[in-house]
Amino acid sequence: MIDDGKEAAVEAERVGDAWRAPDLHDLADLLASLVPSGHPADLLDQLEALERIKAAAAASQVALTAAFADVADAEHVPTSGRRTPPRAMSIGSEVALATLASPWAGEQRILISRRLRDDLPLTLAALARGELTEDRAFAVAREVAHLDPDERRVVDCDLEPRLPGLGDHRLREAVRRSCLTTAADAEARRHRRARADRRVTTRRLDDGTGQLVATLPLEVLAGVRASLDDAAATARAEGDPRTGGQVRADVLAARVTGLDPSVEPPHVQVNLVVGVESLLGTGTEPGLIPGEGFLPAALCTDLVRRASAAAKATLRRLFAAPDDRSLVAMESSSRRFDGLLAELLRLRDGGSCRTPGCDAPIRHLDHVQRAADDGRTSAVNGQGLCERCNYVKETPGWTSWVPAASPGARHEVHGVTEHLRIIRSTSPPLPGGPEGAPDYSPAERQLASNFTLAC
Repeated sequence: MIDDGKEAAVEAERVGDAWRAPDLHDLADLLASLVPSGHPADLLDQLEALERIKAAAAASQVALTAAFADVADAEHVPTSGRRTPPRAMSIGSEVALATLASPWAGEQRILISRRLRDDLPLTLAALARGELTEDRAFAVAREVAHLDPDERRVVDCDLEPRLPGLGDHRLREAVRRSCLTTAADAEARRHRRARADRRVTTRRLDDGTGQLVATLPLEVLAGVRASLDDAAATARAEGDPRTGGQVRADVLAARVTGLDPSVEPPHVQVNLVVGVESLLGTGTEPGLIPGEGFLPAALCTDLVRRASAAAKATLRRLFAAPDDRSLVAMESSSRRFDGLLAELLRLRDGGSCRTPGCDAPIRHLDHVQRAADDGRTSAVNGQGLCERCNYVKETPGWTSWVPAASPGARHEVHGVTEHLRIIRSTSPPLPGGPEGAPDYSPAERQLASNFTLAC
């Protein structure tokens, strides 16, 4: 038996030997200052060692994330008489701020870290030894999410001898095969749920295009693919100059919307924010589709010309500060952000959630200072947030405010989380003249204000 004094001394010695945050920052600075030198074999040895360090750091992050979540859950005291979001949302948002991730990704990191620590210890040990990358270890944890803890441990033991040297595809195949063998009933239920969860999702890309992804049962997917292939073969036989991929994309869009995008512009309203300089062909500042992304100035001009020729373009002028392209303020006597004030907030915030790292579309227009605390319904006290981030703000211990700013500066929101993580967000600059441009006269500034084009 160890008396209390000796036990306290042992604990103090253990804590004293532990790595502290400043020590880890010093290690990061040391690695960042590495200068490549030596023979090719030496460079490869250093590269291999750094990969091992990355894997060990990832394993340590898993342990720290799971430990933080446990402590934060244990110290939580439910607040009576106040609606609060689920605890996991608040903890996940703080992990996201610490790891430069989105709030949803922070919540997922906690789930995966706990799963690796509690149910997949052999996979976690392989990550710590450098036999797996972080992405592959997380992939294993995701693939076994539908299993119960005991089944996950069986899969973990089955995979452990085969993990070293497996690539991404072969690793997933090995996990899937082990799951099918270990938990046949659970796999059958999973497949039935997946078929019931058929859906269509979209994702914007960085080159002015986007992806439409349909999750369908395999037999339906085969039928859709065969139909599009037939359309592409017919078009090729008729001498259509488009590629097979272009024909498939256009036929799919035509069958969904009833309009062939290769022939006429769509009848759907799209807000396109573009500076007058770019619209008239004298500037190169890109245009912005709020919530989607930027488009090159030349492409914006082409879109406006096509919409105007078809009598489908309307203009709405929005006055912006010429220095940093921030919209002017508006205020409402209502508790809700609606009408032009709501549109101003969505345009000012670019259509995306203002939380750092969160790229989700705006779902809620939020009072930075709560309306219940006499927060004003104004552009200054408003911000666009996704549904999740708006609910997280209601967690006890979280607070946010609008700092004092110079006239014409872009809108900022500052905040502090329950565990003292700092949040700072700034509205994106709108298209228009770049900072540092010549000082225009009032008449020129009015002419260079932004237009919203509904095409």
